[in-house]
Amino acid sequence: MLDAVPPHLLTPLTGDAVRWHHHPHDHRDADAIEATCNVLAELVETAWQTVKSRAADNHATDPALHRLMVNLHLEGLDATADGCALSLYVAGRGSHDLLHARTGARMTAALSQQARTPVRVADCSSRLRWTRGIRCYEHSPTPVPPDPEAARAHQRRLDDVIEGRRAPEHGPQAASQRLLLALRHRLGVTPGAQWAGHPAGTVTLLCLPDDARHLLALGIPARPRLAGDVGATVAFTLSKQECDAFADTVAAVKQHTRP
Repeated sequence: MLDAVPPHLLTPLTGDAVRWHHHPHDHRDADAIEATCNVLAELVETAWQTVKSRAADNHATDPALHRLMVNLHLEGLDATADGCALSLYVAGRGSHDLLHARTGARMTAALSQQARTPVRVADCSSRLRWTRGIRCYEHSPTPVPPDPEAARAHQRRLDDVIEGRRAPEHGPQAASQRLLLALRHRLGVTPGAQWAGHPAGTVTLLCLPDDARHLLALGIPARPRLAGDVGATVAFTLSKQECDAFADTVAAVKQHTRP
């Protein structure tokens, strides 16, 4: 065992310790990425503890794996196109050699089985350079490769929703969600939205003054009012019917424009 271990290595893995590497054509939004990182962290942390416990139980029959797991500490993950690369703090050169040999391969196979997601050892550039306290992590992670057809399919689905050929899956708020998508992808406007306290289908858009002027120029069917509790913000409250009507207007704009 190590005489001293950095304190953060003794805490469970969390989503904050997952680095996400993706290509601009990977269309997951920030919330989806954060949720995915949290799930990956939980899966791998649970798998890590299970494999480590089993290695300790079987130390007499598999001393190499037990030695490896005792001298590794999980720092984080790199979520890449081909699965999760482990970021590890390794006690010393001997354990590091085990990590990059068959013992490490058996460890990652067990982790992958437990986590039900591909787990691998990072392609570490520090082998044979240090004797102890080695940090083994992904130096040049492989990004998710662009998929032009997936990007085109995503854009087609988005256009179908914005132009009213397909309903977004948001129940009573489908009209307001369609309007929000149209504003974002046709005008480059991303207002805040409030539904609380309104009848089903009604939404209040909270806009910056410049965005509000743009929406007024397009003929938004709602009277502007100042939202004094949110700073210099202009609010528009629209019913379901008004959302649908204005979404049709915005959908006719084919690119981000400003008057």
